[in-house]
Amino acid sequence: MKKIIITCLITLFTMIGLVHLYNNWYIDYNLRKYSVYYAHNMEHKDGTHPEMAMALENMDVINKPDNKNIRYREDGGHTINKNFLDSEQFSINYNRGEKELFYGYYDITYKSYYFNGAFKLTRAYDSSVGHDEIDIKTVDQEALYKEIYKNFGFLVEANVNRKPLINMQKEFNKKYYKRFN
Repeated sequence: MKKIIITCLITLFTMIGLVHLYNNWYIDYNLRKYSVYYAHNMEHKDGTHPEMAMALENMDVINKPDNKNIRYREDGGHTINKNFLDSEQFSINYNRGEKELFYGYYDITYKSYYFNGAFKLTRAYDSSVGHDEIDIKTVDQEALYKEIYKNFGFLVEANVNRKPLINMQKEFNKKYYKRFN
C-alpha cells in the first residue's frame, strides 16, 4: 500500500512539474515567436507601431526572410542593415537601455532617429553637420514611418500572417496593452 501511495505521489509531482515547465517555457516562446501577429491584432493608440517594435525585439525567434542586401546581427541588441547599391546603407536596431528599451533608425543622410518602447519618435540627430539635435516637431513623422516600412517592412510582412497553433492573444494583450496604449 505504501509503494502505491509513493508511486502516485511521485507521478503526481512529476506531472505538476512538467505542466509548470510547459506553461512557463511554451507560453513565453509562443508570445515571442508570434508577437508580430499578436501585435497586429491588438488595439493600439495612433502613432504607435507595435508590429515593427515586436519584429525588432523578437528578431531572434521570428521568421527572417533571406535577402542578399540584408544583414541581421543578433549580438547584444538586434540590428538589421540594408545595403542599397552597395554604397548607401539603412540600419534599424533594438537595444535594451539602462532604464528602458529603445529603437534606432539610421538613414543615408546621416540622420539618426530614436524611438521609445511603443515605437514613437522621441529624439532625432543630424550627424552630417556635427551631432546637432533635431526638433522632432519639425520631422515629418508620417514620411519617416513610411520610409522605415519601405526599407524594413518585409520583416513585419513575413510574420504578420503567421497564425499560431494555440492562440494566446489574451495573454499577449495582458502583457503589452499598456505599452502601446
